Amino acid sequence: MRFGQFATTWQRGWKGSAVISVVIPLYNKERHIAKAIESVLGQATPPAEVIVVDDGSTDGGAEIVKSYSEPVRLIKQANRGVSAARNRGIREARHEHVAFLDADDWWEAGHLETLERLIQRFPEAGLYSTAHRIFRAGQYYRPRSVFRGGWVGVVDNFFEAYGNGLSLVNSITACVKRSCAMEMGGFPVGIKRGEDIILWCKLALRYPVAHSEIPTAVYNQQAMNRSDQLREMEPPGSLVFLAELLGSSDLDAQTRRGVAMLFDRIAFFTAAGFALNQDYIGIDAIRRIARTAARHRVAGALTLLRLVPTSLLRLARHFRHRREDYPCAA
Repeated sequence: MRFGQFATTWQRGWKGSAVISVVIPLYNKERHIAKAIESVLGQATPPAEVIVVDDGSTDGGAEIVKSYSEPVRLIKQANRGVSAARNRGIREARHEHVAFLDADDWWEAGHLETLERLIQRFPEAGLYSTAHRIFRAGQYYRPRSVFRGGWVGVVDNFFEAYGNGLSLVNSITACVKRSCAMEMGGFPVGIKRGEDIILWCKLALRYPVAHSEIPTAVYNQQAMNRSDQLREMEPPGSLVFLAELLGSSDLDAQTRRGVAMLFDRIAFFTAAGFALNQDYIGIDAIRRIARTAARHRVAGALTLLRLVPTSLLRLARHFRHRREDYPCAA
């Protein structure tokens, strides 16, 4: 059966039996939260509930959330970080499947419908994801992916597929099985960067991962106060986690190759971001982790990265993703 026939059969076979809780962590996103909520309420398949967890915001974002009625509900807590906020949302969720959206991003109208089709077809999975677009400087971009557009299925080698473009799953495309996420301990608290990657990897080591290469979410790179725009010299916690995995004797050969590939890609692209900000302390920290994990080739590449002019790094970053003609909805 050709893919086009498979996709049509997949769509026709969907009965829409799943229900999904939506969790949105909120911290000082007053300018963006309404658009995020409206994108959830505007889904072709409505959410079972929308849980916004205000993690100690000091702006007026929580008041905006209060203006919405059911299925939106606001939960407030003292500031403990995005992992604690997402974990609170998971605990409060009334349904087995939980999808995540960040407060400064948005979904296309078919996002939950696409996830529900995945859930019905692959009920054994612990993690589901869709493709996404990046919105930057008034333009849309598609991240690189190992899958063709429209591909649907269970990912054979999660770590290798994730390493190809680092776009397989993220905090605006992911949907987890609640019981599986809680079994893994949820999102690790106290880690500033890469906390979501750690949970995705833990789930992938234990359960199948189902994916749809249909872009249904938008990462708003122009948003104010994005955490990834802050000057951070601390390496992502995901690199430490992956380094520990590589030191484990429990991985089979194929998984170990995939983990190594994912480690190398995260290490290099994070270090390139540090180089753009001239944060060489961060590059040195990543290089030390790479050496500890016996990833000597990427450690050498990071040494050379310090010599690359920032103008060339900016140009490479600009062309990393493919620009796409798509109606602007920002």
